[in-house]
Amino acid sequence: MGRSLSIFGTCRARIAAGLFALALALPSPVAAAFPPKAVQLAEILGAVHHIRDICGANEGQLWRNKMIEMIAVLGPTEAERQRLVKHFNDSYYRYRNAYPKCTATAAGQSDKLMQDGQKIAEELAASGYGR
Repeated sequence: MGRSLSIFGTCRARIAAGLFALALALPSPVAAAFPPKAVQLAEILGAVHHIRDICGANEGQLWRNKMIEMIAVLGPTEAERQRLVKHFNDSYYRYRNAYPKCTATAAGQSDKLMQDGQKIAEELAASGYGR
């Protein structure tokens, strides 16, 4: 049976989920250009969606739904939306192939991804997205 995420990892996930929601919940500036960091965040969300599932976080569609929320907030063009979805899906499948079951390495990768995602969400918010 796979390794479960630690309580610390679960608490960190709740905090990060709250920060993602906070950073992405408010309307984005209408005239601003599409942020390249959003692609990185889409990839992180795809990876986290897989790893947290195999490591027993029991979050269901939380990270997929965060991706949907991010797209709604950013209001990308159709081409940009498709690009974000492609990066989310590509990352999900890349991590599914790399980590077919939960291991200590996968759980550690989840922690790193959560930290990176939190940082990027904060950077997006600081640059005017989510304000």
